[in-house]
Amino acid sequence: MIFFFLLVALIPAILYFWREHKMNTPALQWPVLARILGLQYEPKPPRMSGVWNGRRVAAESGPAGATATAWLSAATSLRVECGSRMEMTQRAWIVIPDPVEPRDPAFRDKLLARCSVKAAGLIVFDATLQKRLAALPHVDFVGEGTRVVWKVPSLKTPDETEALLAALCAVADGLESFPMGGK
Repeated sequence: MIFFFLLVALIPAILYFWREHKMNTPALQWPVLARILGLQYEPKPPRMSGVWNGRRVAAESGPAGATATAWLSAATSLRVECGSRMEMTQRAWIVIPDPVEPRDPAFRDKLLARCSVKAAGLIVFDATLQKRLAALPHVDFVGEGTRVVWKVPSLKTPDETEALLAALCAVADGLESFPMGGK
């Protein structure tokens, strides 16, 4: 009888720990996540890639978390970066002009964005993108050349990953407005 009660008590704990292990292991979680997002999964290293909402994207697992990338259709003349206010202030040694002046109060309190051409930064980081970025739990990306690269601690759920990819693609769209050698 005691064995039965012990078993009944252990089953929820075992299920909980298995779920946590699965959610925190890209090799177990990402095949399902890739299928939901319509991306292809590659196991070594765990990676998802394909076309998402008309843009080529990829996410790759690494020792420090995950990296999501969106490619631009042509090289941009800008360099942008955005992240938490504290992290961006610590990285200020990179030669980039003053921060973009935020319009959204939540963005202003949480994040800092920089752009190689300050006036262009106001276009790339419009009010809609600022609201979208402020709502995300982790923002840390650099966009330049032909891609935008975003580092996150993990990609676990479809909703979280879709929100990140939507913001990533919005940044790429903004950068494409300033092509290399154009406008």
